[in-house]
Amino acid sequence: MKILITLLLLLGAGTLPTAAAKSTTSGLCDVGGFKLYMECYTSDKPTLILEQGFGRAGSDGAWSDNIIQLKQHYSVCLYDRAGIGNSEQGSVPVTIYDTAERLHKLLAAAQIAPPYYFAGGSYASYVITAFNQLYEDEVLGAVLIDPPPFGYFYTMGTRWPKNFSTVNEELARYYQFEQSVHNPMFKQAPEKIDLITSYQQLKTAQSFGDKRLIILRSKPSPDRYDPPFVPDSIAQTMDSLFAQAENNFKKLSSKVTVMYSESNKHHLHISDPELVIKSIRALVE
Repeated sequence: MKILITLLLLLGAGTLPTAAAKSTTSGLCDVGGFKLYMECYTSDKPTLILEQGFGRAGSDGAWSDNIIQLKQHYSVCLYDRAGIGNSEQGSVPVTIYDTAERLHKLLAAAQIAPPYYFAGGSYASYVITAFNQLYEDEVLGAVLIDPPPFGYFYTMGTRWPKNFSTVNEELARYYQFEQSVHNPMFKQAPEKIDLITSYQQLKTAQSFGDKRLIILRSKPSPDRYDPPFVPDSIAQTMDSLFAQAENNFKKLSSKVTVMYSESNKHHLHISDPELVIKSIRALVE
């Protein structure tokens, strides 16, 4: 069921491979009063920045097997966003623009010169989109791996009737969970990001111009997004968002390709690495 996407986005999931690639440089860099962790596999090839899903750390090893192949074509860097993995927290709450600005400072501090290609799964698409909006001249192209539709978190928090209440305990817990997007300090969300403000920021960022953009999506599911206990009138809003997603993805660039995996898993760089690596290589081929 698509409800798994919510849990994956917020908490992360998946079996992580054993680290298999050795970085050329790694460590903490100051980005203005606190430090972020970055590791790179540098060479004279084009630079690829690997961005992570919500709550996931670049240093968690999930990309290690992919990097072995990717570094044949790219100088690869990945990092941990603030409050995750080896990185320090920094001031909170933050917005998506804050996150992109911090990455920009990190790349400068680590002396990783632009321009960059990007790839990343799930929520990473929002960070990449924000970075492209703020530093347009530094982005060459991107692979967005099973990205959520734009407005995903906003829809979670706003689709419920005002003063909604129910005697159904399952539905009440579900409602409270989705309402957590209004609280940047929600304890289960380590990034402490203001998702509603971030939605407003990204409203004007839905274009990559004529940059090469590849969208990888998981195998479509016939199931609706929500569990059965969610009323149809509420569930329809999220289903409509997902139904419109492909058309909206196709509008992101004049050079966009949308492809589907045979895997129905969310983290395709783990479940379908062959497709992910092929797509990232295609950015420069």
